Amino acid sequence: TLVQVGIRSGRRSALHGALGVAGGDTVLGVTAAGLVGLGSALPHWVFGACQVVAALILVALGAAVARRPALGTAGVDRIHRPGRALVLITSLTPTALGAWIALLAAMPFAQNVSELGLFVVGVIVASALWHPVLGALAATAAPRLTSRAQTRLTRAGGITMAGLGLSLAAPWML
Repeated sequence: TLVQVGIRSGRRSALHGALGVAGGDTVLGVTAAGLVGLGSALPHWVFGACQVVAALILVALGAAVARRPALGTAGVDRIHRPGRALVLITSLTPTALGAWIALLAAMPFAQNVSELGLFVVGVIVASALWHPVLGALAATAAPRLTSRAQTRLTRAGGITMAGLGLSLAAPWML
């Protein structure tokens, strides 16, 4: 969504959207860390099963976006306040929370709350640094990106999401 905002609305909108994504990541990171912390108190097999389910949801979503790229771009033209919109989209999308939970639960230190918290802070900082760059690059590349290239980018994002899900589920499924 952020790339599409940058392509369609320019650099300033993309930077506002990037701050929204980072804000949403903050909400999700704290929420997911709390849920994983609570989940790690469960029996090992229950915790592992929850991790696999969350990772497989990520695989399914990535595959859906890769198959139907329009799912990843629907509604972008209706966004008028990208900062507010993307903080809401990021923090209120159940699949984004599922992705965070799958990522955190797959970490070898998932049962250590302090290490998990430090990891979350690191991911939030990375989000705050990465997303403005991504939005600005999208806005800069917009004049050269055809509709076909945008579709390929969306598909690549879906494939990457599915691959991340598979890599997070693999240790539990072997």
